[in-house]
Amino acid sequence: MAQSGPGERDGRALLEAVSPRRGWIWLALLVTVYGGLLRYEALVTNYGWMGQPAWSSALSRVAIPTARALRPGTVHWGPSKDPYVNGDPINYLRFAREMTHFYQAHVREPVFLALSRAWLWLCGNRDIGLSFASASGSTAAVFATYLLGAVAVSPLVGLLASLGLAVEFAVITASYQGWRDDTFMAVVALAAAGLVALRRCASPRVAVLAGVAMGVACLTRITSLSFVVPGLLWIAMETARPSARPAAPRHVAIAALIAAALVAPYLVNCARATGDPLISINYHTRYYRAAEGRDPGQSESAVGYIADKFASRPIAALDTGLQGVLTFPFFNKWYGYVQWHPRLPALMQWAAALGLLCAVFTPTGRFLLLLLFTSLVPYAMTWRVGGGGEWRFTQHAYPFYLVFAFWTATTIVRWLVARVRLRSVRLEHPRLRLFQAAMAVAMVAVALSWEQGVPLWAADEALRANDAVTLPAGHRDRWLFEDGWSEPIVHGVPYRVARAPVASLRLPVGGHSDFWLTLRLDPAETADLDRQPGVSVYLDRRLIARLRLSRDPQRVGTYRLRVTGHPERTFSRLELVASHLVPAREAGPHFDSLDPAAPVAFRLWYVRVDPDLAP
Repeated sequence: MAQSGPGERDGRALLEAVSPRRGWIWLALLVTVYGGLLRYEALVTNYGWMGQPAWSSALSRVAIPTARALRPGTVHWGPSKDPYVNGDPINYLRFAREMTHFYQAHVREPVFLALSRAWLWLCGNRDIGLSFASASGSTAAVFATYLLGAVAVSPLVGLLASLGLAVEFAVITASYQGWRDDTFMAVVALAAAGLVALRRCASPRVAVLAGVAMGVACLTRITSLSFVVPGLLWIAMETARPSARPAAPRHVAIAALIAAALVAPYLVNCARATGDPLISINYHTRYYRAAEGRDPGQSESAVGYIADKFASRPIAALDTGLQGVLTFPFFNKWYGYVQWHPRLPALMQWAAALGLLCAVFTPTGRFLLLLLFTSLVPYAMTWRVGGGGEWRFTQHAYPFYLVFAFWTATTIVRWLVARVRLRSVRLEHPRLRLFQAAMAVAMVAVALSWEQGVPLWAADEALRANDAVTLPAGHRDRWLFEDGWSEPIVHGVPYRVARAPVASLRLPVGGHSDFWLTLRLDPAETADLDRQPGVSVYLDRRLIARLRLSRDPQRVGTYRLRVTGHPERTFSRLELVASHLVPAREAGPHFDSLDPAAPVAFRLWYVRVDPDLAP
């Protein structure tokens, strides 16, 4: 019997993932219904007082008790007093009711407006229809996550990933609030599944479906071009290699043409009405300019906005962009699992992190990483500006993270089963695997060095532009704090405790000779004020000030010092010398997390450097 080629095997795997006869699709639909029940209960309990349509009231009598029986009893919902007050939802209501036709020229793309308009019709034009629109998008994302995992890895991974999204309570909480981000999460997962299917098993049918999914994603948010275009280019370059899988260039072209045909009317209408086909992107730079204290009325494209940041502050811009793609959207997820088990968020996070790292070892994993990271690019430069860091803007990354997490989990389980059964696990191309592992370790080392080191260089860059910088304790502070400090402690605010007579910091001064130095610190809170430590401040072994520390239970103490005639350097060494140390057990509640016998002097919140530009 002739051995089947890779394209045939991928075709069978794809068929197994979506064929009703295999049973997986029915399980995925069951998980989707479960996720829908949880979202429906949250919606009705929080917003039902607004006036449900008759069909929803009838459904509630069966669905609500069922949903309550299928979730943790510690979860409590609403009612919400002020729905749609803050942010975009109130505008979505107005825009949906004013919608003239699907491809109208507008600053909001048409898919979610059309979905909201349909739900408003189903709900008798009641405002609650907007919540049904966002909840239906969130429910669809559960099934889309199954398709992504099933097509990329296996039906089991897809099913587990969809279950992970179905029960995540941060996602459930967001689902009824009327945002379009839930719908965007669904269409991104669908478009990613279509691209993976196109790459693995190209056929005219797959090309058409992938093209439609990509077009719908772009019509939900035109920023989807950031991952659609690189995904198509990746597949096209793979088909150009002699050893490529049988994904014909014509199939890639079919998918691209269908997506373009769906999106083009909207872009053309925007260009004709406003002069800017990308008005739905460029319009919103006004908000970010206003949040930065710049003139919001001045017109600026998104590309120009980002280019200006790289031109003026390249180190800070690169640091912001890399965090916006790699770390910020990853670490602000997972907390919605705590209702199921306190340790589940950390477990899910570690599994996903390991999956992201291991993905570089496989072609499909690398392709998923490409889609994930490029989908985050539009939000990578704005997460520090105003409300640009809201969780919902990177919500669409969740299906990818869940696929990586359960890909890791199932791989580990299979490996353990093989070991228990005394089966050898053969590595293909062991030298290549060793090289890949070494590269992964090197990547992690570079990432950690960047994560901890760049804040100081970014601070130097800002100081040389005559801007003030604040260097806080807590996240990314290891290159700031040198000798004599505890690990970061969070007690209201993050801080470090001086545990030695001399506690030193590496301080950026940006080549300034004259500047103001602000220290936010508090002494050990001894009952006897005479035993309260004082601090002498040295900058490069030069005495700047002797501080007698005071205490205020409402705020951390502030000490502002003027430095003049300092040598022009990039970095200096700041040493805080305590008059004496006291045991932590006598130092007050802010030192309780330390060993009671540990010697301590004070706690430091942050250091601020302000260039003195006075003539």
